[in-house]
Amino acid sequence: MVSIPRDTMVAIPGLEDTFPQKINAVYTFTDLNQTVNDISKYLNVPINFVALVNMGGLIKMVDKVGGVKVKSPLSFAYNPYTAHDTGNDLYKFIKGSTSYYHTTNGVDWTKHKTMFGNAALAFTCMRYDDPLGDYGRMLRQRLVMQALLNKAKNPTIFLSNSFFESLSKNVKTNLTLNDLLLIAKNYKKAKEHIKSYSIYGTSDWEDGVSFQVVSKTNQQRGTNIIRRSLGLSKATTGSSLMGKTQEINVPEDVTDILGQ
Repeated sequence: MVSIPRDTMVAIPGLEDTFPQKINAVYTFTDLNQTVNDISKYLNVPINFVALVNMGGLIKMVDKVGGVKVKSPLSFAYNPYTAHDTGNDLYKFIKGSTSYYHTTNGVDWTKHKTMFGNAALAFTCMRYDDPLGDYGRMLRQRLVMQALLNKAKNPTIFLSNSFFESLSKNVKTNLTLNDLLLIAKNYKKAKEHIKSYSIYGTSDWEDGVSFQVVSKTNQQRGTNIIRRSLGLSKATTGSSLMGKTQEINVPEDVTDILGQ
């Protein structure tokens, strides 16, 4: 699983006059097909299938599999309505523990050992109180995804009509039912060998807006990891800014601290 920072500075192909933009703006300005094509070219890796999942889909997926157990990498509290640790509806996660606490009035706390949908959403959304910022959030997102994959010990959970019906309004994908059946059959053992990685950039401010500028070295590292995982030969990564605009020189001594 490879994450790309949402704030990665890019020039959107065909919309270079709006530079600089963040990579998550590609979908906002274009559509899903161009987003997939642009990211494929950005890293020079093939992307054959795509799934677009909104937050409601995450909640439903976690609930449908009976919840997940995720060990939190840090201690924090989060309110999904304030996006901070303020207000009455708070989730409190403890570093190194799969248990968490929840309150709806800010006073009475209930301990839970299994993370259901709303808790998983809170766990994956918190950003501002993480010392790693969005990189920490991406790590927590991957932890939840891996916990979901661990539920694939019984693939019928994912391949039931009720599961698909519950997700129909929250997921768009070009995977067919046959594709999903093949994945369930052939990748069951793969969940025991999942590696997690994040492409890393350096902070930059442009007109008061925060960006992550990814060095060519770190971009190439992401390309290498994905192509090697797919059994493909080595290839040079794509344009550092995605679209046709002047390349930016980024220090190459930045260490990728989140490769795992």
